[in-house]
Amino acid sequence: MKGRSDAAFLFQQLPHANGEAVLMQLHGCYFDRIFKLVLSLVKHRESAEELASDVFVQLWQRRDKLSEIRNPEVYLYVTARNKAFTFLKQQHNFTDPLDGIDDFKLELARSPEDLLISSEMLHRINMAINELPPKCKLIFQLVKEQSFKYREVAEILNLSLKTVEAQMGIAMKKLGKAIAFSTI
Repeated sequence: MKGRSDAAFLFQQLPHANGEAVLMQLHGCYFDRIFKLVLSLVKHRESAEELASDVFVQLWQRRDKLSEIRNPEVYLYVTARNKAFTFLKQQHNFTDPLDGIDDFKLELARSPEDLLISSEMLHRINMAINELPPKCKLIFQLVKEQSFKYREVAEILNLSLKTVEAQMGIAMKKLGKAIAFSTI
């Protein structure tokens, strides 16, 4: 999948005759990312798998209304977040699920620029990211790994835009101190 315009196109195609194939395509492209987000919130693998699958069931059930969605990727993440929060409320474990995030790992795509980064530098970057506070880390990864805009991350995590901006500032400052980029 090339990006958000493809996701929007697939959302438009869901209500049509080949909707099941389109749903499977969306599932293949987004399930892993949705699962990682839900797992980072609920901390239980089986529950996270079920909740991530529920996102796609809900997508299928609401397929006739999806043409109105302006940003399908944000819609998927917000739906996943809401399912996780509902699950946590039912489990009576609802504190601030963003405080306990610890297993959301940055995965870099292999572009020519990425190949220039040595494995040592990649290791140092991941170590620095893992040392970020949990909420800061999740915000950083949604912006940098998933390429969401600050506004979209604010919507996904139900935070203010200023909070996302501040957390990204903290992340960039800490990463800048932790990594000596002059070696690249």
